[in-house]
This record gives sequence, C-alpha cells and structure tokens, in this order.
Amino acid sequence: MIAETGFFVLYLFYGLVFFTIGSAITSRDLRLSDLKVARVLWIFALFAYAHGLSEWLELFLGMNYAHFQGAYSLDWELAKLLLLGLSYGLLLWFGLALLLLNKITRTIGAILIALVVVLAVGPIINLSLYGDLFQYELYVRNFIALPGAAIAGYGFVRYAATVESLSRHGARNLKLAGFAIMLYGVFAGAFPSGANVFGAPIEIYRAFAAFLVLHCIMRALQIFDVERKAKIEASLKRFAQSEKMVSLGKLSAGIAHEINNPLANVLINVELLEKYLQKQNQLDHTCIVKLDAIKRNNERAAKIASELLFFSHNRETELEPIDLNEIIQKTFELIGSRQNFYDFHLDLDDIPDINGIPWKVEEVILNLLMNAMEATPQGGRIEVMTRVEGLNLCCMIQDQGTGVREEDMKFVFDPFFTTKEPGKGTGLGLAICFGIMELHGGEILINSRMGEGTAIRLLFPLPERSLQ
Repeated sequence: MIAETGFFVLYLFYGLVFFTIGSAITSRDLRLSDLKVARVLWIFALFAYAHGLSEWLELFLGMNYAHFQGAYSLDWELAKLLLLGLSYGLLLWFGLALLLLNKITRTIGAILIALVVVLAVGPIINLSLYGDLFQYELYVRNFIALPGAAIAGYGFVRYAATVESLSRHGARNLKLAGFAIMLYGVFAGAFPSGANVFGAPIEIYRAFAAFLVLHCIMRALQIFDVERKAKIEASLKRFAQSEKMVSLGKLSAGIAHEINNPLANVLINVELLEKYLQKQNQLDHTCIVKLDAIKRNNERAAKIASELLFFSHNRETELEPIDLNEIIQKTFELIGSRQNFYDFHLDLDDIPDINGIPWKVEEVILNLLMNAMEATPQGGRIEVMTRVEGLNLCCMIQDQGTGVREEDMKFVFDPFFTTKEPGKGTGLGLAICFGIMELHGGEILINSRMGEGTAIRLLFPLPERSLQ
C-alpha cells in the first residue's frame, strides 16, 4: 500500500511539473517579443505537455495494471512508448531549432522536423515487427532524450550570452535552465525506467531534476518582463521626446518665417548695392570680397531657416512599399566620389519591403552617412548592414570616428545641438531623422563611445504581410 501511494505521488508530481512548465510558457504572450528564443519556446512547451501526459499515462496504467491485462495490454504499452518518443522528439526538435536560431529558415525547419520524425517514428517499424518494447524505450531514451536534452541545454547556455546586455540576472537564469535540462537528460536518457541509482529509484532523480527545470524556467521567463519594461520605458522616452519636438517645431516654424523676411530683404539690398557700385565704378576688390561674404552668410542663414521649416512642417502620412536596400544604394549614388575616401562595407541581407516615404528614408540614410564620414578619418571603415530583427527591419550604420561623449548622448536629438565645429553644422540633422523615424512608426537608437566610433540602428516595423 505504501509503495502504491509513493508511486502515485511520484508520478502525479512528475507529470504536474511538466504541465506547469508548459503552462508557464503558453500563458505568456510572446508574439511582440524581440528576443529570438520566443520564436521556438512553443516547441519546448509542446514537449512539456506531451511529456507530462506521458508520465500521467504511466501513472494511469500502473494504478490500473490488473484491468489492462489481456489482448489490449500491448496496445496500451505501445501507446505509452509512442507518446514518450513524441515528447522526446519535440525536445530534440527544440534543441536543434534553438541551436540554429540565427540561421534557421523554413527549409531548415522542415529538415529538422523530418529528422525528428525519422528518429522518433522510424523504430516503430522494428517495434511492430518484433514487439520488443524495452529495446524501443532504451532507444528513445539513449538516442533521442539524451542528445535532445544535451542540445537544448547547450542552446540555452549559448543563447544566454546574447541577452546579458538586457539583463544579467535573466541571462544567468537561462544558463541555469540549460544546465538543469542537461541534468534531467542524464537521468531520463542514460538510465532505463526501474533502475536504481545509489539505492533509490531513478524516477526520484528524474522528478527532482524536472522540478529544477521548472524552477529555472520560471525564473528565466522573467527576462520577458524585463524586456517589456525596457520597451515601456523606451516608449515613454520617445513620447516625451515627441512632445518636445512638437513644441519646438511650432516655435521653429515661427522663427523660420520671421527670419526669412529680413533675409530676403538683405539679399535684395545687397544686389542693389552691388549694381549701384558698378554704375559708380566704385566696385573694387575689397567691396567684392565684403559683398560676397554678406551673400555667403545670408545663404547660410537662409539654409538654416529652410531646415527649420522642414523640421516644423506637417509630415506626409501616405506610406508605400519600399526596398530599404535599394534606398541605401541610391543614397550612395548621391554621395558620389566622396565615398572613395572611406572603406565602406555593405552587408545587406535579403529583406522584405517596408512601408515608408522613399525620399524621407533617403534623407535619413544620407544624413547619417554624411555624419559618419565627417566623424571618420579618411581611410576609416564605415559599415552599413540590414537585418530582420524580430518584428522590425534594422539598418545599422557604424563608423570608426571620434564618437560622442557620454554626457552629450542625451542631447543628440535636440534641435540646434551639435558636436561639430562652429559653422560646420546646424544641429538639426538628427532631430529631423528622429521625426522621420517617428513618422514611420520606427525608432533610432545610438550607441557611441569616445574614441571608439558610433553605431546607429534604425528600426522600421515590418508590415503584417511580411510576418505571415
């Protein structure tokens, strides 16, 4: 009676642990997460559900052993082992998908599914011919469960390194989850059911390792909360920046109009003065130099006023499908021969179209490339790359220039703020880029250090048609 009670409690707990793991994953909405692991966690959840069901089927058959003797006993045992093979096959699939997360495509995904099916279902032929259930269980545990847990665990440990910048605590929990899965794989794959290890049934060790996996997975899933909090803070920051831009835009529009009128008046009077001096034969070299200086500075002031108007005008809202790679190529044509003085490296992926206004996106790319060239010494390397990152299309421009001081980073999007020498910049370039990216529903992120260069990431939201 005590043995039956212990068997019941052990397998009830064992199955409940895996159902809890599956529920912990599927109860979270991971569709909006940018973390790549979110793409494949559903496979691990399926493994957990299937394995929990397998253990409860084991419990059901064990507690009703006398009722399942006879003609159908082999069918029940076969169903139990097939469910076991299915669950470990899902674990192997998850491990392979996690390991190839950065390179996985639909073709590779189909190959992985076919491989798992062959490994898990192939031996069924042998099982149906010879009926050796014990050998099939050993095969499933040794050749599917053990490598599946090892690959999945290693995948977690390897992926943890990529999220340390987001949360060190979350990265550590992912590593611990990986090690816990490896430990469970040893107990579930290296030892057959019913074996005794140090005087205790192997099922106890498996239950303990499964609980350890549950604990670590629950803590590791908190990284999605950290990501969501970071996104909310970034959204609030963008909203505050947007409100500031609106106010500054209205102010800039008024200033620009007020500046344009006297500038036009100055230019007209300079031209009239130049003609008058010509008629009086008093237009000597000194007068020409002075008048040219007035014209040049007047044109510069007019350019600043026009940029102010561009910054403050209402923006078009009609977006059309555009190829970002093509926009980048056209922007390089605008740069012309100046690009020959730098070591440009293009790494443009095969990317889907985005919705945007072509000339405005081109304005952003051109502005950032010009900034990169001005900050980078001649011969320096400037990288331009495009990638799909989660639900966004990313364009990154990275230079080896002087960088931006940490105390200046919070001002880089403010109008009229510039780190360039006096007379070489209006301080409106990044402010305009910010407004254009906001118009496209995207964002612009800057990472820079003095002496190490600057990396700017443009994130454009992918249209729904590209996500299907």
